[in-house]
Amino acid sequence: MSYKFPWKETPILYGEDAIRFEKEMERVDNMSKEERRANAEELRRGYEEACRVLNLTVKI
Repeated sequence: MSYKFPWKETPILYGEDAIRFEKEMERVDNMSKEERRANAEELRRGYEEACRVLNLTVKI
């Protein structure tokens, strides 16, 4: 099946949604390198645990 426009339009945020979005964007940008590294390590450990539980092997 072929669509002329397979993607949805980007929604425009107003009011409280827009304010919440801007605050969240600022919070993410203000992370230190150490926080980013810790988040990446935690994600990696979670990924490895999920692979063990599901018995998956992925070569990167």
